Amino acid sequence: MVNKLGHANLADEVRERVLAAALARFSQYGYNKTTMAEIAKDCAMSAANLYRFFEDKQAIGAALARRTLAEKERRLRDVVVQSELDAHQRLEAFARTLFRFNYEQFHDKPRIGELVEMISRERADIIGEHKEVTRSLLATVLAQGNESGEFDIGDPSASAETVLVATTIFCVPYFLHWYSEEKFEQLFKQMMQLIERGLEKR
Repeated sequence: MVNKLGHANLADEVRERVLAAALARFSQYGYNKTTMAEIAKDCAMSAANLYRFFEDKQAIGAALARRTLAEKERRLRDVVVQSELDAHQRLEAFARTLFRFNYEQFHDKPRIGELVEMISRERADIIGEHKEVTRSLLATVLAQGNESGEFDIGDPSASAETVLVATTIFCVPYFLHWYSEEKFEQLFKQMMQLIERGLEKR
């Protein structure tokens, strides 16, 4: 039992080392130009040994994507349960969390966009699952606003989808180089004011 647990822990440690090395490579050189052999070399292992942990480069990319998206979802869930915030504050905090998370992850790593493109193209299931979780969490925020009397929304789920589409520019890495951080903050505030006015109870 101890040996099995020890082997499991060692395997987890190796996987984490591989993911860290791959992320560094993808960030500096891009996903497309990175090879399994280079990742293995950075981890001081053979390519054959690397394939024991990940079947190919796409599997590594998928693992990185799932881990990153899980962290984003965790932060969004934290916003949803902040009972001290009113509906307007919770909605803005939710949208700001989306924006800040993506800005922090991708703004200084333009080459990581290749990994995002690959996941969007080859692993639409991962993106779809994340979009559904995000939409569901945002719908909860909007429904809370209905219950408090701050919002008047017929279908929180459909409205959540609309809000996510309207804020896409703040959540997709491709757009993060269009403006300075200050300009993005300004645009974000203006967008949220418009959205909140549309949701308010009249």
